[in-house]
Amino acid sequence: MKKSYLGIGLVASLVSQHSLAGGLYLQLFLDEAPLRGVQATLDGVPLGSTDNRGSTEAELEGGKHTLSLSDDDITFPVEFEATADEDVEISVVFTSAEGDEPRVEVRKFRQGDASADGYVTGVISNTADAPIAGATVLVAGAGVSAVTNEQGIYQIDVPRGEYDLKVSHPDYKAATVSGVRVLADLGVTAQIKLYADSANDTVQLPSTALEEVVVMGVFNPVDDAATMERYATSITNAIDITQLERFGDSDVASALNRVVGVAVTDSKYATVRGLDGRYISSTLNGLLMPSTDPQRRDVQLDLFPTNILGGIEIQKSYSPDQLATTTGGSIKINTRGLPDERVFKVGVSGGYNFDVTGDKIVSYRGSNDDWLGFDSGLRDLPNNVVRATDGGSSLTICDPAIDPVRCTSPLDAAQYGVEFQDDYNIREKSAVPDGGLSISYGDRYALEGGEIGFYAAGDYGYKTSDRGTAKLNNPLDVTGTYQRAEETITLNGYFVAGYEYGAADEILSKTILLRNSEDTTRYESGVDLFEDTQVDQAILQWVERQFFSQEFTGHNEFAFGDNPHKLDWRLAYSRTDRNEPDRRQYTYFNGNLSTSAFERRWSDLEEESNDISVDYTIPLDWNNSVSTEFKVGLLWSDKDRVVEQYRFGIRLGDDGDDLDLGIDQDLEKDILPYYNFALDKVRLQANTADTDSYDSQEEIQAYYLTTNTDFGDQWSLLLGARVEDFTQNLVYPNEDGGTGNELNYDDVYPAMNLTWRPTDDIQLRAGFSETVSYPGLIERSESLSFDPTTDDPIFGNPDLQVSTIENYDLRAEYYFSEDESVSLAFFRKDIDQPIERALPDASGSAANGITFRNQEAATLNGIELDANMNLMDEANYLLFVAGNVSYIDSEVDLSQDSIRLEGAGADGRQLQGQSEWLGNLQLGFDHYPTEQKVTLLVNYFDDRIFRIARGANTGPQIEDGRVLIDIAYEKMFSESLTLELQVKNLLNEKVDYSQNQQVIESYQTGTIFGASITYQFL
Repeated sequence: MKKSYLGIGLVASLVSQHSLAGGLYLQLFLDEAPLRGVQATLDGVPLGSTDNRGSTEAELEGGKHTLSLSDDDITFPVEFEATADEDVEISVVFTSAEGDEPRVEVRKFRQGDASADGYVTGVISNTADAPIAGATVLVAGAGVSAVTNEQGIYQIDVPRGEYDLKVSHPDYKAATVSGVRVLADLGVTAQIKLYADSANDTVQLPSTALEEVVVMGVFNPVDDAATMERYATSITNAIDITQLERFGDSDVASALNRVVGVAVTDSKYATVRGLDGRYISSTLNGLLMPSTDPQRRDVQLDLFPTNILGGIEIQKSYSPDQLATTTGGSIKINTRGLPDERVFKVGVSGGYNFDVTGDKIVSYRGSNDDWLGFDSGLRDLPNNVVRATDGGSSLTICDPAIDPVRCTSPLDAAQYGVEFQDDYNIREKSAVPDGGLSISYGDRYALEGGEIGFYAAGDYGYKTSDRGTAKLNNPLDVTGTYQRAEETITLNGYFVAGYEYGAADEILSKTILLRNSEDTTRYESGVDLFEDTQVDQAILQWVERQFFSQEFTGHNEFAFGDNPHKLDWRLAYSRTDRNEPDRRQYTYFNGNLSTSAFERRWSDLEEESNDISVDYTIPLDWNNSVSTEFKVGLLWSDKDRVVEQYRFGIRLGDDGDDLDLGIDQDLEKDILPYYNFALDKVRLQANTADTDSYDSQEEIQAYYLTTNTDFGDQWSLLLGARVEDFTQNLVYPNEDGGTGNELNYDDVYPAMNLTWRPTDDIQLRAGFSETVSYPGLIERSESLSFDPTTDDPIFGNPDLQVSTIENYDLRAEYYFSEDESVSLAFFRKDIDQPIERALPDASGSAANGITFRNQEAATLNGIELDANMNLMDEANYLLFVAGNVSYIDSEVDLSQDSIRLEGAGADGRQLQGQSEWLGNLQLGFDHYPTEQKVTLLVNYFDDRIFRIARGANTGPQIEDGRVLIDIAYEKMFSESLTLELQVKNLLNEKVDYSQNQQVIESYQTGTIFGASITYQFL
């Protein structure tokens, strides 16, 4: 039995339950830690399993008794004898040393006998986990008390028995913990939190406030960011739950902005160490995720709300248990597990944008269910039109008697045209405040063999963003203004249920449903100076994004030799949907509607992913100072994507010569009413191309072996390699012959990480690895597609090659307390044949599109400095500062085609989307007596290439760097009620895009004030 419980110690108490007359009180230990989950049977009658404190108890009659302790296939008996008026205290200590027998002590006491002493000890702290000095702890019934020292610690010797603890302090509410049982010669630790005194109430705390003072290794992974970073086997940054709640970031994308060397573009996509999504792997609870973007392979991180998260890890140095595409980093999103105790929270939130709320914004007529994030069917594509037009690709109006297969009669064509909704006009409406509602509930229950638990959370949110009157000043495109308003609706659900049993075994089921709907209206008016044309353009767009995942995970430990073997397995089905129904775009040139620039588009992306991964860990001790952990694993991932797209336009009919297409005409009433289709003044036109829809499949098969060897306390060496086989297929089912593209690539990817700890506070890490970057689906396609946002043509390149990368890492870390540290990291990445967005070798309108090209090579060199320290750490308050800065220098050796198209001297530019400088600052103040927290958050990113351009005199388009400042405030009024206030984008600095040092686009998004109230039912 002892071998099966290595590393199980929990932070739990040594307290048993309420005392019974003539009782048996059992306490089990593994070394010095309580041992839970052991089945106890008294004279053949089951008593249940030991709890987190290693305790159980029962009524006891006089006579001889046999107590059986069992787990798995091992049973340990304890025989004793007692009289009817005796209490029996039994402690059994199992040891992790090979060959040692359990140590059993049986002590008998007459009822009421107080001749033997134990003790009560612990820490008194506030809800921010800061120690409280000068608190009085009274043991009721024993007549003894103690006052906590500067560290909040107390210790009181008391006779064996059951007591109530009463804690008081002038600045806090008094608290009482009932039913504290002290056993002879044993100690119980009561860790008690006090709440700010607002009404001099007494808080009645459950006995679950008691915890064992000894902490050993446990299976449950640590969720403290500092601990994760310090003890990771590779270079890692992390954000824990406490930080997520403190920063007030609503989703993963926002939170990642705080991490050193990480930037977020378009509020969705992460760039790690200057490398975008093609060089980053993202996992959810250790498994891959499908994407909701038809043009990109990386995951849109704004889908994942922080209220379901258990933490975020960014592993920046590759290890073989990660995907081979982990070049810039691996973003590990971990959702919440089972709660430690019952939780029931309800929260409401609101937001006010000082530049938007209450003002007029552009909009259009939508469906009745838009506020829920679902289109009610108003935007649906008429199925009979799709069938009649051969999937939206053909609509020839002529006499069917001439050609019944190819021809559609004018009457039928008019009928098809009127089946579309005639909603085109842009309207104004007042922007309402942002709002949200959240609820969560969870609990856990003891069973005979372990514990079961669950946690459920759901939330709804609504927010409005607007760019006001944005300005355009592009001499090569349009100079003028535009208005762009976006309403975003989020609707999310999360449910986890599981069973914890045995030593450290568990099985979890996690169900995730995330929805994000965006309703965007844009109207642009300006002059195309190059064409000397007045341009007025409108875009009406509704996009629903949905992520669903069902995961099953498990952790099992098996006793072999001196150390337990560990099995971790994960199984998941995931599906993402991106539905864009009836995107309407129309343009006026010189005040007249252009029928060739009029389009209504329906597109739907569905991607399903099936993932299986298994890891098996075997620890071996070579001698007293050298031990190795062998880890082998496999991964199989299959992603199947189906994209369907239909495009329709208009053209003038036979009687449309006299139709006034002027901008002063009402588009719905005068130009495109239903009767104009019936009168053949305007006709529906099918514009769907054969390559607009496609099917794809990506499969990854991988196997890996990694070893992590500790040489004493100072050196650790991770060595390993991964074999990964990647297959990608792309097929256009509507094209004759179903043409497509296929890519197969496999290789071995080694990694080494060396850690040296010259002292307990200093760590030096060095690493080398080889990784890969695969082309995306659309990037290798043989046919024309269009950017879903800009409608720019995208030309795939079937000749794209896989990029390979060599990575070099070095980081020094100094920890001058448990929560204070500083680190300095250097890294270098040599990329062979990097894939970048490039200019097509074309003319006319195609020249404005984009393609993809392997450049010759690229090199990144970077420095990261990350630090956090407490400026003032006193009994009543804490002032801390944390910050990071990174410098990244990149250089791309362009191919000859790119040099020619981008212009002479363009062979030395930066990577696209990469800022040279990134910085963050967090300044926090906590006032413990009043339970208040204030945090100042500063984020900065430097200029980065937004888009390359043609010609040396043009230069790339740059997103100018800017500073973002947020303020977060939290106040706990009671154990149940919490108020949070936020100010986002305090400076409201302009968002500028420039070219040749001239601003070509500029807008502001406004300063947002937010408030939320959370109530926790006790």
